[in-house]
Amino acid sequence: MFSDEEIFFTYGKNAVISRKGAFVLVHLDRPSPDVVRVRTEEFDPDDYFCADCALCQMVKESGIVVFDDSTFEDDEVLME
Repeated sequence: MFSDEEIFFTYGKNAVISRKGAFVLVHLDRPSPDVVRVRTEEFDPDDYFCADCALCQMVKESGIVVFDDSTFEDDEVLME
């Protein structure tokens, strides 16, 4: 399992981290504590990952799931 330091290094200091079983859930959209709680409680890898999707299986094997419901305006700079 990845440490918090490794997750923050990869995804930035503003990432919110939760864990469920063998999975690290990384929330990049600065969700409220309630949203993090619901995402974590409702996360079920058997339902979340499609068995016949190679990308889904790769993500499942990585143990990291990223949530990001952020929206950006066309003129907004995405990279700082």
